[in-house]
Amino acid sequence: MLKKNWLVSVLAVAGLMIGASASAQVYVGATAGQAKWNDDCKGTTKCDTTSTGYKLFGGYNIDKNFAVEASYFSLGKINANGTVGQVSASAEVKGTGFEIAGVAKHDFTEQFGGFAKLGLTRVKADANSVVPGWAHFSQDTTSTQPVLGLGLTYKVSKDIALRGEFESRRVKLGGDKDTVNNFSVGVQYSF
Repeated sequence: MLKKNWLVSVLAVAGLMIGASASAQVYVGATAGQAKWNDDCKGTTKCDTTSTGYKLFGGYNIDKNFAVEASYFSLGKINANGTVGQVSASAEVKGTGFEIAGVAKHDFTEQFGGFAKLGLTRVKADANSVVPGWAHFSQDTTSTQPVLGLGLTYKVSKDIALRGEFESRRVKLGGDKDTVNNFSVGVQYSF
């Protein structure tokens, strides 16, 4: 039964994608860049709040000015070291998630365009800390947060565009919230 439902779902999605691609409304792409976590690193001796992040996305153009976009992203991993008494301790936090956003677009020229997006993201933050010989602490928090973004596109051809963007997301870990800002570049392909 599960295999049958899975097959029907795959065929339905494939049919929608083929129908949508026939009218050049579907696009997919990937970006990679720098994720900067807005963490103050209090009480640490070494703290790195910058990491490499990436995103895989797909969208549907409602018309030439509006689209709906879904994506899976990784915010990378940040690390901190400190001391507890005379013992060195370490901690790391990583973030991943899914999001859906509305995208407003505008073409400045035939090749250059800009966009702004606003949506909701489901972010999972995983934290691990170790005090050797004493304790190991692990925590994960999943929350729904807003995502904001601004970007530019440059059409290399009718179907391929380069994409650069800035995105800002909130990430919750326990009772704390951090802002994570991403600067990324990538490629977008329109069907």
